[in-house]
Amino acid sequence: MDGVMSNSGFQFDDSQGYQLDAIASVVDLFDGQPKDADGLLTNLRAEAVLPESNQVALDVELTQEIGAVGNRLILDRNAVLQNLQGVQDRNGLEVLPKLAGDALEFDIEMETGTGKTYVYLRTIFELAVKYNFTKFVILVPSVAIREGVSTSIRLMREHFENLYKPKGVTFDSSIYSGKSAEEVQPFATSTNVQIMIMTIDSVRGNANTRIMHQTRDKLNGLRPIDYLAATRPVVIMDEPQNMESRLSQSAVGDLDPVFTLRYSATHKKQRNVVYRLDPVDAHDLGLVKEIVVADVRQEGADAAPYIKLIEVRREPSWSARLELSCRKADGSLERRIVSVKQNQELSDKRITNNPVYDGWRINGLNLEPSSVELTLHDDFLYEGEAVGTSVGAVYKEMIRETVREHLRKETMLGGRGIKVLSLFFVDKVASYLGSGTNNDDADGDFAKWFDEVFVEERAKSTRYQELLPQAPSELRRAYFSQIKKGTFGDTKGTTKKDDDAYELIMQDKERLLDEDEPVRFIFSHSALREGWDNPNVFQICTLREMGAETERRQTLGRGLRLPVAKTEAGYTRVADRGIATLTVVANESYTKFADALQKEYKNAGVEIGRVRKSEFSKIPLPDANGALTDDQFGYKRSVQVWDHLKDRGFIDEDGTVNTTRFRPQDELFSLDLPVDFAWAQDLIIELVDRATIGQYVKPVSKRKRRRLNKQLYATPEFEEFWEAISQKTTYHVKVSREMIIDKAVSGIKEAPAIAALRIQVTRAGVKMLRGGAKGEELGTRSADLKGSYGLPDVITELQEATSLTRKTIVDILIGSGRLSEFIGNPNDFIAMSKRILQAELAKIVVEGIQYESIGGSVYELRELQEDGAQEKEHFLDQMYPVQNIQKTDFDYVVIDSEVERRFAELLDSREDIKLFMKLPSKFKIDTPVGPYNPDWAIIKQEDGQDRIYMIRETKSTDVEEKRRPAENAKIKAATKHFAAIGVGDYDVSVPWSWKL
Repeated sequence: MDGVMSNSGFQFDDSQGYQLDAIASVVDLFDGQPKDADGLLTNLRAEAVLPESNQVALDVELTQEIGAVGNRLILDRNAVLQNLQGVQDRNGLEVLPKLAGDALEFDIEMETGTGKTYVYLRTIFELAVKYNFTKFVILVPSVAIREGVSTSIRLMREHFENLYKPKGVTFDSSIYSGKSAEEVQPFATSTNVQIMIMTIDSVRGNANTRIMHQTRDKLNGLRPIDYLAATRPVVIMDEPQNMESRLSQSAVGDLDPVFTLRYSATHKKQRNVVYRLDPVDAHDLGLVKEIVVADVRQEGADAAPYIKLIEVRREPSWSARLELSCRKADGSLERRIVSVKQNQELSDKRITNNPVYDGWRINGLNLEPSSVELTLHDDFLYEGEAVGTSVGAVYKEMIRETVREHLRKETMLGGRGIKVLSLFFVDKVASYLGSGTNNDDADGDFAKWFDEVFVEERAKSTRYQELLPQAPSELRRAYFSQIKKGTFGDTKGTTKKDDDAYELIMQDKERLLDEDEPVRFIFSHSALREGWDNPNVFQICTLREMGAETERRQTLGRGLRLPVAKTEAGYTRVADRGIATLTVVANESYTKFADALQKEYKNAGVEIGRVRKSEFSKIPLPDANGALTDDQFGYKRSVQVWDHLKDRGFIDEDGTVNTTRFRPQDELFSLDLPVDFAWAQDLIIELVDRATIGQYVKPVSKRKRRRLNKQLYATPEFEEFWEAISQKTTYHVKVSREMIIDKAVSGIKEAPAIAALRIQVTRAGVKMLRGGAKGEELGTRSADLKGSYGLPDVITELQEATSLTRKTIVDILIGSGRLSEFIGNPNDFIAMSKRILQAELAKIVVEGIQYESIGGSVYELRELQEDGAQEKEHFLDQMYPVQNIQKTDFDYVVIDSEVERRFAELLDSREDIKLFMKLPSKFKIDTPVGPYNPDWAIIKQEDGQDRIYMIRETKSTDVEEKRRPAENAKIKAATKHFAAIGVGDYDVSVPWSWKL
């Protein structure tokens, strides 16, 4: 979920920073591409710069023949490579020395639930605005995802029209069904932005199998693929890891894309990565739910022969990987996965050394389906199945635990407009349907157990009965693949017959989120594929053995999106950590689940729970005077630090932290960094310290709900205190025009030189055929584009970005002495000037800001009381337990760092501190560099003085030069804000100087 939605559909937030970064990363790949490429080509030909046999001429002739309107990219590969390198460096990615592959293909990696579809759709419009690209083909691996994308476009249409109609961009979208060749004609010939969604199957194949490759009289004797290729579309691949076969790649090539953008959370093969938001980043930015594991396991099961089939292998020799109860040297038992060959005794000391397995052997092994035949067992044991456990009893208790969690969440969120959904993954359809054919007559064990358990658990509270009075059968629904009427099958979720199982939930997401719709519990057999999710899934129960290498990650992906709440304005995203948690009910221990999940991430190339080589890329760099700037460390320096940590034994080859060597709590601890990086030690330690799987997956036992000290908010002393510190202000800024000009001119003069644009000229012989155009390359050269095209209005663009007067901008540009570079490369010059002007303005504005009180409150006491009464849950490792609970509003203080924990402990223990509280996230004051949420509000009592109201910001350093410029700007603005409302005691506190 990317924002909010209303009764008329979804309304999306257009200011999510990470999404704007992902969009800009793609758009900036083509910096220097003129908006009127066709006009430029015409001018170049008129000036004899381009020969008529140029490759671009080939494209133009074909489009003229069929009336197509297409995209034109005139940047050469070197220009695109330079842009790519700049984007990779700023995003903390490995900077490639050359473009990977012959075609222009770029990877955008975004974790499930962070708005991938929104990002690539909005990227379409930004490419249209900046470069006039108008033809876009979205390729997807299945009909189900195609329908999901189509639904997203429908829901976002109004949002995008509001954003881009004022910029002159209109669009049409269509689904290519493959039933009619003429479907491609409007796409090819329209002049506005065209978006066509296609499955890879509709393109893959030949004239014998697909209309796409058949000639048609209505298409002037050409094929539909010729019409699409003539437009040189931008191809966007959604989940490209499912389209990696040679046939699929050939099909993409048939579209002759001007370039290809590949969006996924799990790329199998990486090309040119331009942006990465992996699970670590998504968690750290609060973009996905936190993960909680509740495990339900049978105790004492190892007294019986326990056997679980993990997989069957044929190479290097036939064997089965079994999970067995193995005896350790001290005589205790532990479950381990071991490789066993046919006819080996499982009780053998080299396997289990456990006599309970006497007589147990493997008689036979099968790959299709993966299974083994065991002695002393009447049936085949299939992959993921186990014997020796009371599976039914365990599964029933897992259903019970899920229902309990669901009811608890319903009670917590009741009245807030947040509908709670729970999702069950079942081992086979018959376990739910039994002899039935639909939800109403389902009589399988899971359906019966759910109904029994739900009635039992609901009866424990009148509140539960008020919230969900319906019959259990009304609250549950199952989505299974219907093979034929009344017949359902167990599938892997990848075939066409699965599509009916997914279209309902994806197309009816709004209905599922409506509290008037009774369905709360969803059962599915094969929902583990991309596109199957809902933002308000809070519980996932796995009524099946987890065996596949990606199953845990895929399972979590169905419920990671941040939830939404219905408000007066519509539906709003909820990022509050106390609400946004996903509970996984599993039949394995928390430790095992976390370890296995980490292994899955590692196999997918995601370094979760480990120090990544890019971990330090975004550390801010200091200037010549040692003050931190907005420039970043970059990937190359990050790797150097990573190598140093590995060489010193602080981390191992995989980036796992060595806790015996890495002990920052020790008084004289040092990383022994090279002198060039010594200044960054504290920042590096902080980043290494959080690299543990426990940051992302937590056991349910570590969750706790805080108790509110209700009496505190009701006292006259607190009301007086709150009224004093929460007053509203307004601000205005006085700045010197001469200072702005001087600073901006200096900044532009010192910026790196901007290379002039060049175009690659390809000479080719061209032969036009009815089946398409054929060309033979004869040679290449480069041509300077300076003076060959119309220049954009640099003054207007900079004025819109900065609100400076035209005269001030003219004076800055003339004073810089670099206007010749504007003529040679206008887009890059404007981007550089805009960046420097905005940075200098931010510094000057904060210095000249003046606040004045205007009455009212930034956060009403009434709101504070209401929000406090509806307090959510938090994890113990994120809280400090208060000893003197009369001094603050909750029995636990939520903290964000070790510095905050130590400060809370100090405030709690000091007798002169009469009240302290961590200010809620809704307590925000306006500053020129964005809203600011101070950390602490304090009442201090001193001998002979009245109460002193204090506001404190806790930082790891009180040296301005060691903090980011944006942090310093907010602190300076806050100092003036609190002084304006009469709370003059605002300061920064650090561990060695708490300033109380």
